[in-house]
Amino acid sequence: MAAFSPQQLEQLRQVFREELGNAGLRLDEPDLVDKAREDFRFLRKLRTGVDGVAAKIGWLVIAAIVGGVIWVFSLGLNAWRG
Repeated sequence: MAAFSPQQLEQLRQVFREELGNAGLRLDEPDLVDKAREDFRFLRKLRTGVDGVAAKIGWLVIAAIVGGVIWVFSLGLNAWRG
């Protein structure tokens, strides 16, 4: 398996930078790299926060269903007792 030559690696880096630039992510200055990192950190925090909220809502739905089943069972038991 042959390794890339230094010229090929530079061409790949250039194409990669151009494609990221076309997507709106510029990395040609160190300050822009830091800003991009912060953007990705923000997106990760947002994703984990949304996942946490979704999990809590899921547990709330499960608790509501279990509570409903217990309530219906209690009503049936009270009706059976008279």
